[in-house]
Amino acid sequence: MLIDIRDINYYYPNSNKKALDNINLKFDDGEFVLIAGHSGSSKSTLVKAITGAVPNFYGGKISGHIFIDGEDILKINENKKTALISMVFQDPERQLLMNKVYREIAFGLENLALNEATIKKRIWESLEFCGITELYDRDIQTLSGGQKQKVAIASALSFMPKCIILDEPTSQLDPISADEILNIAKKINKELMINVIVVEQRVSRWFDHVDKVVVMKDGKIKFSGTKEEMFLKDDEELIDYLPSKIKVAKRLGMKCYPNDNREIKKIIDNKNLKEITKQIKCDEKLLQVKNLIVRYENFLAVKDVSFNINKGEITALLGSNGAGKSTVLKSIIGLLNYKGSIVLEGEKIDKQKVKDRAKYIGYLSQNPNDYITRETVYDELKFTLDNFKINDYSIIDDILKRLDIYKLKDKNPRDLSGGEKQRLALANALILRPKLLLLDEPTRGIDAKIKEEIKESLKDLANQGIAILLITHDIEFASDVADKFMIMFDGEIVDIGDSRVLEDCIYYTTEINKLTRQKQNGIFTYKHFVKALEGNE
Repeated sequence: MLIDIRDINYYYPNSNKKALDNINLKFDDGEFVLIAGHSGSSKSTLVKAITGAVPNFYGGKISGHIFIDGEDILKINENKKTALISMVFQDPERQLLMNKVYREIAFGLENLALNEATIKKRIWESLEFCGITELYDRDIQTLSGGQKQKVAIASALSFMPKCIILDEPTSQLDPISADEILNIAKKINKELMINVIVVEQRVSRWFDHVDKVVVMKDGKIKFSGTKEEMFLKDDEELIDYLPSKIKVAKRLGMKCYPNDNREIKKIIDNKNLKEITKQIKCDEKLLQVKNLIVRYENFLAVKDVSFNINKGEITALLGSNGAGKSTVLKSIIGLLNYKGSIVLEGEKIDKQKVKDRAKYIGYLSQNPNDYITRETVYDELKFTLDNFKINDYSIIDDILKRLDIYKLKDKNPRDLSGGEKQRLALANALILRPKLLLLDEPTRGIDAKIKEEIKESLKDLANQGIAILLITHDIEFASDVADKFMIMFDGEIVDIGDSRVLEDCIYYTTEINKLTRQKQNGIFTYKHFVKALEGNE
């Protein structure tokens, strides 16, 4: 038994509520484990306890024992702990400290006082194992998000630990980069027989490949077992954490966990599915972007991009990391210099200051920590209203309730989970009721329940005539909420249109669409599938 967790209870400092409540778990040698659960369910707290960071770094009170390879994680020194377990955080920039890739990997090994030959060998072998030797002497600030994540994993691997924990490793990555991270994790687990524990909200990519699934709720273990055992459960809360295609298999009456997609598709092919159609939105133009060109010194980031967004229209901007998507949004809000024309309601906006644009253009960046300046959640939103001399504070409670963070109104934003911070940042973008809302990865680190609430909030705003342009790697969310889609590669928008844009995509579509598109168009989500199946079961 590699990891043995016995009767763990934990309280964060100054809290009377258990963050971990009577946790008992056992993971065998070489197991690949997925930990799921809603935002704030203490998934990250659990893995931090396994590493010893809780309570050694975060403080608080803990009782019980966590044994790794027979060693009590709370009683061993840091060097020995590092040889047992390593962790890669949700945001790799939080743990990348050095300027060069090879220095980043060497840094931790030098702290273990390894000899020079071993350090050089570990650097090159971990880079080769992760397929990134070409990054050896690259400046870390020049790397993409996916490359930084690979460097963080290579650094963790270089310690050759018994277990590696990955906390939301693909939450900010495009589908191609996310698949590469999955393949590295599988390779670490299968070839090196190192335990891999993955904490994820988007379970679909990982589910087929893991040996065990743990679902948490309110600091407790809701379920622990194999994916096959979870498939057989009829608990609606557990069904929510099944991948969409597995929900489809369960809906179709399959009695055993499907071995592959072909088993599911074979049953779908024998069903009648009706077409899913969307209501046509208003065609009154709100935003017009023409011939947009953006350079970062000698690098051409956006190449002659043009598009329109109509009032009340939700547009999803999809594409790989580094394609130029965030650059487009930053240009519209006024954070970057550009060539070309950006027109909002018939008026060019390039002469206006960022604060003036913010009165009618809401913007949510990728990093929710950008929005944390006050001591409480309530004061964050009040601060925004005060900046614009708005004295009606009743909207604060309304937005906090809509995003299910009202219970956190008096809490310090720095103490929130990643998903809770994301919802606070979204609340800050919504508080001024903008005409145009720009969202960069709004569902990052957010569970299915809150994602559904955010979808309804965005649709409510669109029905009020507010135009929304969102960047997301969550194709299922995009296909559920968006009216229009733009796909961007290498600084260019290569396709614009309705959901038919996604029908012939290889990566930028959903697993359910891949199963159903030969049978019927327009089916991208589990809800779409259920609706298409109605009356034909």
